Amino acid sequence: MAWNQIGRIIVSTSEDEGVVEIHKNCVVTGEPYSVTVRKDDYESWKRGTLAQNAFPYLSRGDREFIISGTSPKGWDALFPPDSED
Repeated sequence: MAWNQIGRIIVSTSEDEGVVEIHKNCVVTGEPYSVTVRKDDYESWKRGTLAQNAFPYLSRGDREFIISGTSPKGWDALFPPDSED
């Protein structure tokens, strides 16, 4: 397993598994969060493919975490779900 720190993002790759794990602290909550994606998809995203096209198997919250650093819990803190439903 190889680790690479890019700014505040830590990316771990496993050559055997062909996956990348993206680790960083949520910019809102400060809590650690991680997302696992396919290595080829991560490289495609780094080259400019839109996150929704590179990672169609991830939830919108996990894709947003990769883009902005805000975890799903962080978005809930910023924009609480309606309790009137």
